[in-house]
Amino acid sequence: MIRSVSVKSAIKDALKVFQFDQWVRFYFVVEKGEELWIEIPQEVLDALKEDDPDMHRYADLINNAITDYNRSQENVCSYIAGRLDGQKYEQTVLPQVFDNSTFKVEMYIFNVWLKMHEPHLDEEYMDFAGWMEMYDGWNSLDEVKAYRAKLVESGTDPQVPDCTTAQ
Repeated sequence: MIRSVSVKSAIKDALKVFQFDQWVRFYFVVEKGEELWIEIPQEVLDALKEDDPDMHRYADLINNAITDYNRSQENVCSYIAGRLDGQKYEQTVLPQVFDNSTFKVEMYIFNVWLKMHEPHLDEEYMDFAGWMEMYDGWNSLDEVKAYRAKLVESGTDPQVPDCTTAQ
């Protein structure tokens, strides 16, 4: 099997897993006593299996489990390591992704979007494809492009989760 050496493609794939995890935690975290659990309804899982098999695998992995920030980060990093590192990409690629300024800036920009749009996203359930469509529309605005360029130009290092599992 030929594995990709494209850091750009690996960044896109890794970002998607982080974004998907945010979506899951946004809509499907429930409180049970003192703990937070992920409970994804079967109809959502069925739709994911049909529309996005890769993200369905991730959803299936984390469904009906306790969650918190650290577990979420571990799950994302483990999934990326297991599905992408050495599988889809050469083993030298993924460690480059998490140190890459493009990855860091894109994660930061996504988190800015999420904070800005949280009230709207909270109004009613939106599937992951809908989320990403909304994000892509916002992301294509000239103001966002200018802000991204400013971040890249300044060399600012936005704080993003560290994935040591994929190294």
